[in-house]
Amino acid sequence: MARHCNECWQTGHNKRTCPKLTERYLRYAKSETEDNDGIVNTSGYWTRQYIDRTGKHPDGSKAAAGTKKKQKRQCTWCKGVYGEYHDVEGWDHNRRTCQRRKDWHAEFKQEAAKYRRDLLERLKKTGFGIGTLVRRKEYDYYSDGSGHRAWGEQERLLMVASIDWSNLHQKTNRHEIVRFRDIATPARSANGDRMPLAVECDEGHPYYGRSYYQEGYETLSPSGSLATMPEGWLDGEVLNVSEPY
Repeated sequence: MARHCNECWQTGHNKRTCPKLTERYLRYAKSETEDNDGIVNTSGYWTRQYIDRTGKHPDGSKAAAGTKKKQKRQCTWCKGVYGEYHDVEGWDHNRRTCQRRKDWHAEFKQEAAKYRRDLLERLKKTGFGIGTLVRRKEYDYYSDGSGHRAWGEQERLLMVASIDWSNLHQKTNRHEIVRFRDIATPARSANGDRMPLAVECDEGHPYYGRSYYQEGYETLSPSGSLATMPEGWLDGEVLNVSEPY
């Protein structure tokens, strides 16, 4: 996604590097120099702003070393945890090197590995996987028997074509994990759906047995394959997860 400047509303840069803002500072700083009999007024507000921004005087000469203000940045992860401008946390590193962020990912990976080992047992027990046949009512444009197509609902026989393994973890949040293929019309694009609730959750899970979270199809042939499971998946690798900060 392109950067967006909230000063000039152009893309490709931000306020800190905005050329129009720099030009405005320079124009005001030169005005302060003129008012000071042509001598650079380093104590002037706009001259100070321009030097802090560019490290140069309004006449183009280089300001003394250490004159340019160094911008202090806070780690965006620590900013989310401790709040913006916390006195201590997040100033000695960035998001990429943040140890708290690394610890969060390590813990998430460990929990994902445990969830997936239990999930694998449920997959084997139920036989759900690639090739499993299901039945579901779907809306689409179907032939009306007179050579025309009309919008309506039909019960369709579908086959599990793919499983989004990377989104299968303890924070699945009912994603559309499963993709189907229409048996009668393979070229037709069938909607995705959830994993079967009995597969995704164990009996102790708060979702288990609640119709609101139930998948929208009936499993007919529980003899699917798990051959597309990526290497390292059981160890918590291949994770697509949204970070909290």
